[in-house]
Amino acid sequence: MMLRNRRSAVRHALLGLLLVLSIPTCARALPQTQAPPAGKPALSAEAKTSVQDYSLSPEIRAKAIRYSRIRYVIYFADVALALAIYSLLWLGKLGVRFRNWARRVSSRPFVQTLIFVPLFLAVVSLLEFPLDYYSGFVVEHRFGLSTETFLAWLADWGKGFAINTAFMVFLIWVLYLIVRRSPRRWWFYFWLFTIPVTLGVILLQPLVIDPLFYKFTPLEKSQPELTTRIEAMLDRTRLDIPRDRIFEMNASSKTKTVNAYVTGIGASKRLVIWDNTLKKLTPDETLLVVGHEAGHYVLEHIPKEFVLIELVSLVFIYLGFVAVRWLAARWGGRTSLEGVGDLASLPLLFLVLTAITFLASPAICAISRHYEHQADQYALEVAHGVVPDPNTADARSFQVLGEEDLADPDPNPFIKFWLYTHPPLEERIRFALNYKPWAEGKPLELLHPR
Repeated sequence: MMLRNRRSAVRHALLGLLLVLSIPTCARALPQTQAPPAGKPALSAEAKTSVQDYSLSPEIRAKAIRYSRIRYVIYFADVALALAIYSLLWLGKLGVRFRNWARRVSSRPFVQTLIFVPLFLAVVSLLEFPLDYYSGFVVEHRFGLSTETFLAWLADWGKGFAINTAFMVFLIWVLYLIVRRSPRRWWFYFWLFTIPVTLGVILLQPLVIDPLFYKFTPLEKSQPELTTRIEAMLDRTRLDIPRDRIFEMNASSKTKTVNAYVTGIGASKRLVIWDNTLKKLTPDETLLVVGHEAGHYVLEHIPKEFVLIELVSLVFIYLGFVAVRWLAARWGGRTSLEGVGDLASLPLLFLVLTAITFLASPAICAISRHYEHQADQYALEVAHGVVPDPNTADARSFQVLGEEDLADPDPNPFIKFWLYTHPPLEERIRFALNYKPWAEGKPLELLHPR
């Protein structure tokens, strides 16, 4: 299973702050769990009780294969387009032109950045817009997976661009300030700078960013019994989420996606269940989804991946430093660059980092698949004793999610290796049906009740 949106929550922001906000990874432009087309009924109760593997009707199977192949092509096209755009802006000297315009307005570095970065991102975003529109709107509507009107989708696209631009102005200003003051060690000092900033983004995103796109209401207002069951399940873990921080999100206003997640840290930590999930899954199945998401926190995937983010970022930023310095020295005269500290070098920096992150995608996705498998195991363990038959409920939830997502029933090994952030559904269902340590008198491996 893969992710298709651009949200930069920690679990999907594996390339560091600068990379997450501007460069495609294995998590960009790929499908995540989706609900069925409008009017398509959920699986019948009889079908749900007979899940043995991930199986689709011939019609749905053919549709899922078509949809998946389109998403795969979009991913690689997205990377190729990004490389082409950054190359054009660098070799075509458009970055130099933007830098000259900024210098005519002011000699102050921050003002120059305030002019350069929006121009640069506007050009990149406009050139990427046709593929964004096709990927995020046309394809999703063609396969009946979206509920957004074009104007609503465009408004979200605009809000995302505005938020990204505002943040990138600050980030790029600091980056070049560090580059100019320490030409040889800027890669290390900038990496240190990303650590507290990334923590700040994790803390503030659920409080500041997410409400700009969705409405959140306390789950107990619409599902008091389910909220109580969730509390009972969470009480078995080391995850403290008060009842008033369990929310329902109106995902149906934009998509038919089925999902739930735990986000934030400290005072911003919360559990969010999408309204589509409550409509499409039974309470038992929903509890297994919640258990999976809670597992990421309890198993400390968040701090582990944070460390991974920063370590990978350190390596990538250093490699980018070496490559950019070499390319700037070799091609600087032809492209009118004045060195790495020149704002006009930003397209070159993004070009290099895009190539590096693309090549690192298999390793990053492999780590993600490992964590996702652990979360699947944790969900079964924490739901045991709360859900009458957690194995069957988990397998049913994967079947429903897969059918409604149009998930690829038989992904190519290369696609799994390069793109999959989750194990394929067939593997997840097989594990869900067979992992029963309690039936064999064995101890639970991951659950450590408080």
